[in-house]
Amino acid sequence: MKTVLCYGDSNTWGYTPVTGARYARDVRWTGVTQAALGPEYDVLNEGLNARTTVYDDPWSEGKNGKTYLDVCLTTHKPLDLVVLMLGTNDLKFTDAAGAAKGAETLVKLIRLLSHKEDSSPVFAAGPEILLVAPIRLGEGVSEGQTTLRHGYRQSLLLGELYAEVARVQGTHFLDAARHAEPSARDCIHMEPEWHHALGLAIADAVRSILG
Repeated sequence: MKTVLCYGDSNTWGYTPVTGARYARDVRWTGVTQAALGPEYDVLNEGLNARTTVYDDPWSEGKNGKTYLDVCLTTHKPLDLVVLMLGTNDLKFTDAAGAAKGAETLVKLIRLLSHKEDSSPVFAAGPEILLVAPIRLGEGVSEGQTTLRHGYRQSLLLGELYAEVARVQGTHFLDAARHAEPSARDCIHMEPEWHHALGLAIADAVRSILG
């Protein structure tokens, strides 16, 4: 069995637009990916609402993706692939370039921590990494009271910037905005049809990477 860890924010966790309820397991894109790949794969959902790449959130503790990464990787290793999709919440605190820099930091950290000897022996081969640029924000987000209200235009730049990070770091890459869109209801989170589309796209990428 091949193990795929999906490390993300509320769009990985499965946040329902407006209501904040959590989509059923089979509706979330990670569940769609699991179903598409079948029993030879174990797709792990490590999504957390409001998680950033490397930025502390003054309104909510524990949302810095860098601080939990070590524990997460050690908990689930050995891993065959880490799917990293973070950066939307960074736009509360920085621009798209800052989000891309944060994502690059996590890519480097995954490689470093994968060889760390901790609760089990060192695994000589670290996991493959699929860097996923998050979906864009909806233009209407600027009209709301969300802390992301200034992030729309910056979110349009994430795909290009993340692709460059992937090229420089030699990781696999997927632009989620090519497969999914934010809900018109809150301009941030995905409706079920977009979870489905993204889940299938990531399943295709996983097959390509892991065979």
